[in-house]
Amino acid sequence: MVGSCRAGPFFVLGFDGFSVPKSLTQIHQRHGLGGVILFDRNIESPTQVRNLNHALRKLSPEKSLIISIDEEGGRFQKLKAPVFGQYPRACDVDSTTALAVARKMGAELHDLGFNFDNAPVLDVNTNPGNPIIGERSFGSDPRRVAEVGRLFIQGLQENGVLACGKHFPGHGDTSQDSHLTLPVVNHSKERLHSVELLPFRELIKGELKCLMTAHVLYPALDEKHPATFSAKILDELLRKEFGYDGMVVTDDMGMAGSLSQADLPEACIQAFAAGCDLLLVCEHPDRHEAIIAALETAIEKSPVLQKRAEESLERKRNFPLILQRN
Repeated sequence: MVGSCRAGPFFVLGFDGFSVPKSLTQIHQRHGLGGVILFDRNIESPTQVRNLNHALRKLSPEKSLIISIDEEGGRFQKLKAPVFGQYPRACDVDSTTALAVARKMGAELHDLGFNFDNAPVLDVNTNPGNPIIGERSFGSDPRRVAEVGRLFIQGLQENGVLACGKHFPGHGDTSQDSHLTLPVVNHSKERLHSVELLPFRELIKGELKCLMTAHVLYPALDEKHPATFSAKILDELLRKEFGYDGMVVTDDMGMAGSLSQADLPEACIQAFAAGCDLLLVCEHPDRHEAIIAALETAIEKSPVLQKRAEESLERKRNFPLILQRN
């Protein structure tokens, strides 16, 4: 692979505007591209979103481009009612309603041209003072979160939208927001396994084929590295102990919890080396070219990263056919 690796397929990028920017097309031509993520700044109307996503799909003739969005329900929807559908808060969804809610959401996303949703939140809401999870969680009981999460995943994927459970290994008992700083969860291994990790461990046995990492430090699992940057968590725990064979995508690498480790290009290299398959960079479009080039250079110089690149590309190839259905 030396000298031939294009690192674009390991990135999911955000961009500005209601149409495909020339800069994104150029990045795809030079480096390839794993996917994109849409935000409010990209969304105007159903017709505009369909046209945008159709144009994005044309960038990738093999139909492997991830076209993603954060669509959870409640206040955490990028597609705003009444122009788009309104969905209940996760905390108001239970095992009797989850499947119907997710089917309706998945059908709308599929109709608009999305094939990937950064949902559901599988964090267990055990801290009433948590500034970022709260109502986004299905509840404070880890088995309820797993049960409702399973139905939610089923509903999305029945309609051609791949679900991405977040935020592994659990952001539910933090007192800080990883957008703003690096939170720390100081629970024992026993507590983490019985609460935070339980929904993830249960659901990766079934249809959950993509996880999003948390920019959170768990000293009982890794004293030095937050989950996004931890081979102990992503390789030894998730892959070897839990037997997970799906994709791992980072939370936004531009968040303060990530940048606490390194500047953006180096942070992306470190996360990739630790075991992340897709690097989410929602902002900084002026830096995308340099960030991707930095990872390409690092891969070319390192046999270890070359092996990591081959593994990640193979996992992407083995993604469910959901990605080809739009």
